[in-house]
Amino acid sequence: MSNELVKKEEASVQKQELTASERFTGMVMKEFQGNVGALNLNEYQKQLIRGYFIGIDNALKKAEEARQNKNSWKSTKEEDKNNLPIIWQNVNMNDLAIAVVHHAKLGLDMQILNHLNAIPYKNNKTQKYDIGFLKGYKGLEYIATQLSLYPIKNIIIELIYSNDVFEIVNKDNITRYNFTIKNPFDRGEIIGGFGYIQYIDESRNKIITLSKKDIDKRKPAYAAAEFWGGEKDKWENGKKVGKEKIDGWYEEMARKTIARATYNAVAIDPKKVNESYAYVIENNDNTYENVIETQVDEEIEENANKEIIDIEEPKQLDAPGEVPQPVSEEKTQDTTTEGPAF
Repeated sequence: MSNELVKKEEASVQKQELTASERFTGMVMKEFQGNVGALNLNEYQKQLIRGYFIGIDNALKKAEEARQNKNSWKSTKEEDKNNLPIIWQNVNMNDLAIAVVHHAKLGLDMQILNHLNAIPYKNNKTQKYDIGFLKGYKGLEYIATQLSLYPIKNIIIELIYSNDVFEIVNKDNITRYNFTIKNPFDRGEIIGGFGYIQYIDESRNKIITLSKKDIDKRKPAYAAAEFWGGEKDKWENGKKVGKEKIDGWYEEMARKTIARATYNAVAIDPKKVNESYAYVIENNDNTYENVIETQVDEEIEENANKEIIDIEEPKQLDAPGEVPQPVSEEKTQDTTTEGPAF
């Protein structure tokens, strides 16, 4: 057997032994180098990218199942159907590779709850799926603490209710606060909230306060009642019969809003700002508002035409970065798709 044939067989065996996540990592590095330039990743960053594959793969499978469900609804008009399968072969891999590298360089971990979530959405111009990355509660906190100009000791996020007692205390050039929950079983109505950034140098401590009015002003334009509460159309047997009030998860949305405002108030060290930080902020700052809320609103409008609507509750109510997903009781067949070809 020639040496050339032996090398080809060895390469084939090695490729077969690589896991899908390892092949994905190799593809990402190759695509990034081809589009951007030289790339040096340490082993930890490669490990994060392997985790991204798992997270993105799961997101694609869930989105594909939802697409097939939506297309099967009798109320869905033919022109409103999405006939582009949500699979790896239809993902914009060039842009994905660049996004994955930059997020990994920041140290965001998709395997940690509320660090980072992958959101596939259709790009009608390219007829491909782009992958948006939603920074969760812990992801925002991680970026703020890692890149802060001044070392941070702790960050506290709290909602304030009408029966609570809250006051800001400025003494000895240090900002502190008194916060008392007088009745944990009846705290009243939400009137606002605060974020407290506690630095190692306590003279730099900072409190960010938002009234309920401030919180509501930051509510996305496409905010769904299932999330923020409010009124929505009521349907019975496929017909609109009026309006109904939905409690939603206002507390969690309010807490998330306060958290974002607080982490954005952390002064970032210019020496720590690199191209990855700039990319993530520029490309993903509005991912939640522009992608998640819009998709949820469309999903709810479609669900309104069905007799049964079931909204799954968030698994962790102390994690405002986690986005509850509306699901239908209607089931379809297993939608396992062919794996990615990398």
